[in-house]
Amino acid sequence: MLEAVDNPGLEGVRVLVAEDEFAIAMFLVDYLELKGVQVVGPAGDLAALGRLVDEQPIDVALLDINLGGQQVYPLADRLVEAGIPFLLTSGYDDNVPSRFADVPRCAKPYHIQALAQQLETLVQATRAAAGGH
Repeated sequence: MLEAVDNPGLEGVRVLVAEDEFAIAMFLVDYLELKGVQVVGPAGDLAALGRLVDEQPIDVALLDINLGGQQVYPLADRLVEAGIPFLLTSGYDDNVPSRFADVPRCAKPYHIQALAQQLETLVQATRAAAGGH
């Protein structure tokens, strides 16, 4: 059973979910919504994700590296340019480009609470850098 919000760290945060496996995407959405997250997406291909980035405000993103055979890096580059932090997820030992070497990663299968904690850490770091709370 998923528990209700016990930590307000993600309350109201807008999280883009890039995930091509429907069951995983739905699980993530359900869990994040219980944490008070406003989920943007989910979407499983670069074109749909690009439209979401164009049309929706996003605070942080959760990016599966491999989206149906497409690598997510072009979208990650856009997020870097926009100053939007992200977390990379993968079920493989992907050879991540050096420009993303410092980006936090979470291997699949992941522990959902650990994933949420990593997202929260990203949000807090971004708020601190922006002079927020």
